[in-house]
Amino acid sequence: MKAALYATVMAALVMALPPLASGQEGPGKACKADREKFCAGIAPGDGKLGECLKQHETELSSECMAARQAAQEARKAIRMNCKADAEKFCADTPKEHGGLRKCLEDHANELGQACADALKSRPGAKQPA
Repeated sequence: MKAALYATVMAALVMALPPLASGQEGPGKACKADREKFCAGIAPGDGKLGECLKQHETELSSECMAARQAAQEARKAIRMNCKADAEKFCADTPKEHGGLRKCLEDHANELGQACADALKSRPGAKQPA
């Protein structure tokens, strides 16, 4: 039972975080020209944009590649550091379209320090005023 819950939470984290790779957040500005060149007409949010950029990975600008790498590292940090918080605060949250990320952000003041730091360090994260 515990293994099934863990697998469900990990799958939810993976599904909730792709917007970082899609260009919605993170690589956004750095990949704008590449998105327009290689993926025109594909809207962010359903994973197709991220897949398109991945298909053109060898053709992307160095700035875009660096931004995508930073976003990937941020997703990994969030997956590693937010498991318990996701189970505690977001078990019933819809996982698509960044629902889990939004849920974690909504509970920012209640998160463990490692999870809070991981969320703050991702590209495109809203920084406290």
